[in-house]
Amino acid sequence: MTEVFATERLVLRELEDADANFIHQLYTGSDFRRAIGDRGISSLADAADYLKKVLQNSYREHGFGLWLMEFEGQGVGVCGLVKRDYLPVPDLGFALVPEAYGQGFAREAAAACLSYARAELGLPELLAIASMDNEASHKLLQAVGFKPNGMIIEPRSKESLCCFRWTARWTEEGLNAN
Repeated sequence: MTEVFATERLVLRELEDADANFIHQLYTGSDFRRAIGDRGISSLADAADYLKKVLQNSYREHGFGLWLMEFEGQGVGVCGLVKRDYLPVPDLGFALVPEAYGQGFAREAAAACLSYARAELGLPELLAIASMDNEASHKLLQAVGFKPNGMIIEPRSKESLCCFRWTARWTEEGLNAN
């Protein structure tokens, strides 16, 4: 297990081959598909393939990716940084299993990811994208310091998405969120 960082309640770690069942459960859920989109996962084999080719490859290629959020040893979602071909900088992404909704896990993980992006990766700017009707994600993003930044068209689905921007700034104390 490669732990990336921990918060008060969560451990965020790299996804491993053994997490294919969790990825299958999360990515095939109706809420995930409605709010985030269909990633072509319909079987456990699809989940294992996506895990290797997309999620784990991001760690090697970019030094970051989506990390498993564990609460008391159980996966409750993913949160992390994604480098998409159609965005100029990495974006913050997150998703929870329905049983974990309303417990503050996404906000806690998102805030920690911003601190990690700033302090460990030295990233001065991040984006985040969300479906136009995903008000919960809009609120969460703004609560952790993102500001609305117009709309973007997702190239594959042609869906209009709300775009949010977070910037870090240097102060005498170091790098801080703006």
